[in-house]
Amino acid sequence: MSLRLDLRALLGAAIGVVGGLVSVAFGHGSGQAPLTVIAVLTIALVGLSLGAAASLYAYVAASVAMILANAFPTSAATTFPELVRVGAFVIGSPFVILLALRADRERAALRAARDAGAAIRGRLQVEREHADDVRREVDSAGRRAEADRARLAEVAEVIPEPLIVYDADGRGTYANRAALRLFGRSFVERSPLEWGNSTDPRDQGGSPLLQSEYPQVAAQTRALRRRMTVRLPMSGRDLLIDVEGTPIPGGGAVLLLRDVGREEDERRRLSHFASFVAHELRNPLAVARARIELSQREAQIPERSATHGARALESVEAAIAVLERLEMYSRAESGVVEAVNEPFEPRRAVSAAVERLRARGSDRSVKVRVRGRPRALGDQRLAEQAVTNLLTNADRYSDAKSPVQVAVEVDGDQVLVRVADGGPGIPDDVAERLFKDRVAVGRGLGLGLFLTDAMMAAQGGSVQLEQRRPRAI
Repeated sequence: MSLRLDLRALLGAAIGVVGGLVSVAFGHGSGQAPLTVIAVLTIALVGLSLGAAASLYAYVAASVAMILANAFPTSAATTFPELVRVGAFVIGSPFVILLALRADRERAALRAARDAGAAIRGRLQVEREHADDVRREVDSAGRRAEADRARLAEVAEVIPEPLIVYDADGRGTYANRAALRLFGRSFVERSPLEWGNSTDPRDQGGSPLLQSEYPQVAAQTRALRRRMTVRLPMSGRDLLIDVEGTPIPGGGAVLLLRDVGREEDERRRLSHFASFVAHELRNPLAVARARIELSQREAQIPERSATHGARALESVEAAIAVLERLEMYSRAESGVVEAVNEPFEPRRAVSAAVERLRARGSDRSVKVRVRGRPRALGDQRLAEQAVTNLLTNADRYSDAKSPVQVAVEVDGDQVLVRVADGGPGIPDDVAERLFKDRVAVGRGLGLGLFLTDAMMAAQGGSVQLEQRRPRAI
């Protein structure tokens, strides 16, 4: 209880004075001592309405008022009942004040409980709103994830190669139609242990793979590229496949599988088709070229017709070059590229390759540097075509004003021909298979560099990438 002299204290003291004077007045009216019950009731009412501190001030004020009002008593003697009333006031008033104090404390406790309840309700409301917001965000994220999954599934279904998604335990959770058609659902959904028992995975040399080397396990931690053999659960036949895998952030892996045997069959069919097309179209194109050349020799031909004839001849030459590449591709695939082995000057092969580039309509600057008079042993015709392919590739991917640099030099018992383009370079994933696969980036059929490797190998030479970036050599 805090005894502060505030408005409540002054009001309690004033009410106490009034109560004390009224009790004295009633007592004098009956010729007796003050009627103290009125003062006690007054103190009690002050305590209930204004609090314990105000009732204490009322008690003190009533006591002072009654003392001063009875300072000059009218009778000399005080009877016993009067003493009892005065004693009851003196003793009972503090109990009333204590009760008022207890009531104050209970009121304070009730206010504190009410405030705490209001605070808890406020926090619960805030938490409920936060939970609603989180639930809405989770629902929205779930809808977005489901939409993303649907879009990814659409993309995966378009991919012609089998694609399988694995979780962190190595168990397949998704496979596109190509994967289900080739391998079956049991191939996808089994655990690594069950998968290994049913498919008997082996490396390219025929050695069994450890479970840690299974592609769905190994690809969890690193990018993977491997050729391996698996047994199909549905048919029991062995299948040679190329596997490319990449980890999924948070656990899991994505595998892209290629049926090597099927690709070999498609490669052979393409090779046969290329040979057929080259054979069927070579003669008609040769006749068209001869007739255009004959028409160009006429003296009376108009200048405009001569220009059109020259452009037509360039187009026929380009078509014949495409047929030559297709025919060479067919031979390279079958491993029967024919080559002669005789001395020739690489400088002449490079000059002829530059002329071929010019005949195809390129006006790019080609700077040729030859050290000495090198001579090589091989097939000049294949060497010309190989250098032409390198120059065509450099012309296609170089910057607009960048020249192509060609250097011919002797290195021991070898003759080196370096072709440097002016382009941005070659990505690492493309560089690894640049000369071994059909690589088409942008324009072209993707045959040029593949055929270059085959033609150089046929005459005992080789081709390699010395520099990937910032320009290819």
